[in-house]
Amino acid sequence: MYVHIGKAQIIQTNEIIAIIHYENYAPAAFLRLLVPMDEVKSFIVTDDFVFGSPYRAQAIVKKVKEQRL
Repeated sequence: MYVHIGKAQIIQTNEIIAIIHYENYAPAAFLRLLVPMDEVKSFIVTDDFVFGSPYRAQAIVKKVKEQRL
C-alpha cells in the first residue's frame, strides 16, 4: 500500500521506518524536501532518504492506519 506524503510524492507504507514531528528532528545528509524548509511539518524516515513533508506527523500516521484496516 502507498501513502501520499506531499507534493505528488507517494511511498510504500512498508518502507516507512519512522514519522517524526519537525521539532524533534536533527538534519540528515539524505534529506529530500518536498516543500520549502519553512513549510515542513514532519519528516518521514525510510532506508534511503528522510523526506520533509508539509503534513503533520499525526495526519500521516492516520493515513497509514486507515489503509491497514
